[in-house]
Amino acid sequence: MTKLRVTYRKSSIGYSKDQKATIRSLGLRKLNSSVLHDDTPSIRGMLFKVKHLVSVEEVAAAGDALPEATDNLELVEGIGPKIARVLRNAGITTFTQLAALDPERISAILRAGNVRLAVTDTWPDQARLAAEGKWDDLTALQERLTAGRAE
Repeated sequence: MTKLRVTYRKSSIGYSKDQKATIRSLGLRKLNSSVLHDDTPSIRGMLFKVKHLVSVEEVAAAGDALPEATDNLELVEGIGPKIARVLRNAGITTFTQLAALDPERISAILRAGNVRLAVTDTWPDQARLAAEGKWDDLTALQERLTAGRAE
């Protein structure tokens, strides 16, 4: 059976009690939290009532696909746990995916995840070195950086 990943994107403050109760009954408590539900008519009906507050993504059932390989994005200078989580939520889970993005696109993803003040100029270069397995070159580059910024 198909699963639905429901992510709480917008606060229910100012909306009706019925919509707040629907959010709670879906198992969503905090903004940007996600839950998995079976794709049933009752869940679809609940999601329709709060479609302006959540995002919905279909995911394969647990046995349908192999787990996707991920990299520890925190190895890139300037990326901490919060930024890594925002990138993972945006679908960027590997160094190769991060290296393919330009700094402006990375900044846009971070702004969408309410992360400010991150300097992303060197992240694609660092991610490319990590994806290629050039750890010595990556370390040398990172020694010249402070919080991801070139000195």
